[in-house]
Amino acid sequence: MCQPLASLMLLLCASQAMAADVRVQLQGVQGPGIIRAALINAGQAQWPAVPLRIAISEGGATLAFTEVPAGQYAIALYQDRNGNAQLDQSLRGIPQEPVGFSNNPTLLDGKPKPAQCGFSHGETDTQLLIRLYAPPASGSAQQRG
Repeated sequence: MCQPLASLMLLLCASQAMAADVRVQLQGVQGPGIIRAALINAGQAQWPAVPLRIAISEGGATLAFTEVPAGQYAIALYQDRNGNAQLDQSLRGIPQEPVGFSNNPTLLDGKPKPAQCGFSHGETDTQLLIRLYAPPASGSAQQRG
């Protein structure tokens, strides 16, 4: 009777060792607003409507996805400046709130594919830096960063 219990405990401990956190340091947070981030498998052709996991940071410069199994992932995030729980966009689909992606790809050609944002996550914590891109200023010629 002790043998099955010991085997179960070993299995549980081993499965926990295979998952680690993905910790994200944010750069370019634009004042107050909740950061909403989505984690997906990087092998997908498009960003799905429903991500594998969601992380939220209320006003901080960091966020974390906890106990993520090893694999290839991508992250898309935005700063919800007005608190409506959705990314505000222009009629042409241009984000009106700060956005960012893992690997910090250029946004000149529009929203990047998950493969462009992919990163490897192993059995230890992964640290990422994601830069938020500010939306273009409406009606004025302000600095671009």
